[in-house]
Amino acid sequence: MSSRLNRARGGHSWRQVFWWALSLLAACASSASHAQSAVTLYGVIDTGVEYVTNIGPRKSSAVRMPTLTASLPSLWGLRGKEDLGGGLSAVFVLESGFAPSQGTLNQGGRLFGRQAYVGLSGRWGALTLGRQYSQIFWAVLTGDTLAPNLYAAADLDPYLTQPRVDNSIVYTFTSSGLTASAMYSFGRDAVDSAAAGGCAGQSPTDWRACKSMSAMLKYDAGKWGVAAAIDRNYGGGGAGSPLPLSSQTDTRALVNGYVKIANATFGAGFQHRINHGEQTPTVFDATSNYWWIGGRYLPRPDIALDAQFGHITVSGSASGGSVIAARAMYFLSKRTSVYVTAGRVFNQRNAAFSIDGGTVPPASTPLPGVDQTGAMVGIRHLF
Repeated sequence: MSSRLNRARGGHSWRQVFWWALSLLAACASSASHAQSAVTLYGVIDTGVEYVTNIGPRKSSAVRMPTLTASLPSLWGLRGKEDLGGGLSAVFVLESGFAPSQGTLNQGGRLFGRQAYVGLSGRWGALTLGRQYSQIFWAVLTGDTLAPNLYAAADLDPYLTQPRVDNSIVYTFTSSGLTASAMYSFGRDAVDSAAAGGCAGQSPTDWRACKSMSAMLKYDAGKWGVAAAIDRNYGGGGAGSPLPLSSQTDTRALVNGYVKIANATFGAGFQHRINHGEQTPTVFDATSNYWWIGGRYLPRPDIALDAQFGHITVSGSASGGSVIAARAMYFLSKRTSVYVTAGRVFNQRNAAFSIDGGTVPPASTPLPGVDQTGAMVGIRHLF
């Protein structure tokens, strides 16, 4: 009797059926756990050999490998997301920039100098905290078709390709192609030197010192898009800083957009800047206006041709300039490509813009009023 009771149909004992069921539930739970939480490793390795003219007082030339960026900056990162239920997720990003020519860290030697943040994301938007980009960076990606290529219109304002801020809180809401976001930093930088724009970080005695804030509004329809952003940094970096006093501010307002027509994409943008910091040949005096136009054309799916022109004018000073840049890229696969790129910057009498956005300044800076040319052959791989 008991033997029959301990048997299930098919000749298996209830004990065996129980353990099979338990194993199945454990496997399902494990599968659900993996589905709810995911971490992605990603990165870019991009380098090559470049040639730059008219460097420094001797107007010398150099052949070398770039350290900061090529067609893209070299980086690796970890991106994670965990489903907490009810439409709520925990998110994080840790992203490190490096120089493949040396194997060293960029962004002042920070381990995760590009991004390092954690937050929550849901139907109401996303709230993240840590080291993050200013919202003007995400806005300029809409209409800048060539940067962060080392030769690009952004050479006239390198800030646009690297506005990262420490100790920041960012809120972002996206719906049906519309994105609205805002950022506030309690102290934007305590690692970089004063000359490089570094600040003292979070100050317990001066509420304005080293603060940063930005906001963006963007709409992307797929075939066209437009974005607008405002970015303001407060001073407090002390002697040698572009903004020595906390009462000084550096404000940028930007609008740009793109449109796609068949195999071509055209982009353009305009930025107005008011800088109340020190007036030097390398810092825009008081007020400047900067615009650019560019485009990309794909004659074949494995070939991309890019070109861009930018121009900046500075009020009351011959410190403006122009830049023209181009790039031809051949895609060996979805992840690997080779390219050749070139550019030339035209400096006004008091300007010293460098064409070379791929090397830490002032390694490639020309004398004021001297034009400069750069060219590079490179390879990049995405993973």
